[in-house]
Amino acid sequence: MKYDWLLFDLDNTILNFDKAMDYAFHKTIADYEIPKKENHFSIYHKINKACWADLEKGIITQDELRTLRMKRFLIAINSEVNPIGFSETYHLNLSDKIFFMENAKGLIEQWSQKFPMVLVTNGLKEIQRARLAKSDLTKYFQHIVISDEIGVAKPHAGFFDYVFEKINFPNKEKTLIIGDSLSSDIRGGNDYGIDTCWLNLHGKVALEDNQPTYEIKELSELETVFSTRYLRFT
Repeated sequence: MKYDWLLFDLDNTILNFDKAMDYAFHKTIADYEIPKKENHFSIYHKINKACWADLEKGIITQDELRTLRMKRFLIAINSEVNPIGFSETYHLNLSDKIFFMENAKGLIEQWSQKFPMVLVTNGLKEIQRARLAKSDLTKYFQHIVISDEIGVAKPHAGFFDYVFEKINFPNKEKTLIIGDSLSSDIRGGNDYGIDTCWLNLHGKVALEDNQPTYEIKELSELETVFSTRYLRFT
């Protein structure tokens, strides 16, 4: 097999973070008895996406992200709810239920018998650790690398430096990262000089300067990556 190590993203690659976020957001709104409006989730989603983009660019820190997104959301809807408490409740709700991507757990178990694997995720440590414990995923990975625990996030080289040190600096040509994010997983892997596999769930188009080595539409197609000589297939 071509690859000695697989680096797997977590959210919207193995676990369905979109479903978890939708559940946690609406439960938190109900917990705080905020009058429900149809546009609340879209407002939060836009703010949250912008905050994570700022984190990847190094504009804000993980600690700032914890409450900043909720503070901005609550201001946007003219709510006087304490953003710190609201954030803490949301974080608890986010790890309350586990949603897997289609066939993901079985595939991860299967691949763990063939490859040494590392889980590489941008996320808040208390949320990711709680979700991983409930998902029973940790036993399939040699290492779990969470950006909040090491102080640097994908796509920055420092994140990958940390990963490669943990796995004793393998051949980059025999290392593959798999993830759904062009800006963190694919950009980070490309810049670091390793092969990349983009799980393109929504039919997006990659920028010319950030093309993945492989492109798949669902996780099960990764089997073809392991056996093909061809680059980029859809």
